[in-house]
Amino acid sequence: MPASSAWPTRPRAFPDLLTPTEAAQYLRLDEIGTHTPKTAIRTLNYWRGQKQLRATKYARHVWYRKSELDQFLAVKTES
Repeated sequence: MPASSAWPTRPRAFPDLLTPTEAAQYLRLDEIGTHTPKTAIRTLNYWRGQKQLRATKYARHVWYRKSELDQFLAVKTES
């Protein structure tokens, strides 16, 4: 399913430190069809609150390290 027009253009390559919107895109929440950027960020915040996903906070902003997102995916991956 194509990404909603509310989403910014998906980066070809993701940097090591991602904004919440980029993190949501990295996790492909933009392709599910049920999320807008705002609801995807709320989902990321929920996972952070449940201690399932770690984030980096500095300069009064939340950032996600790509390695943390990869670890989150590894935990969520079925065996």
